[in-house]
Amino acid sequence: MDGNRGGEASDGAHRPRLFGLLERKNVALLVAGAVAVFFGYVLLDRGSVVLAPLLLCAGYVVLIPAGLLIGFRGDRVGEGE
Repeated sequence: MDGNRGGEASDGAHRPRLFGLLERKNVALLVAGAVAVFFGYVLLDRGSVVLAPLLLCAGYVVLIPAGLLIGFRGDRVGEGE
């Protein structure tokens, strides 16, 4: 149905990417950010006043934005046309 996929799969250069434009490292960073945020809230519920805010800041300010920005391949969409 999609005419753009004709020669891409057979040349071996085509690698399936998770979530469209995101690569494995991006997904790994996003998952690590979600895990850090989750454990930050768990520790916050248990009364941690040092580690919980650090995990929450690391998740929201570092890991999740890095997962969205590092290695973004938006400029290569439609390169074969």
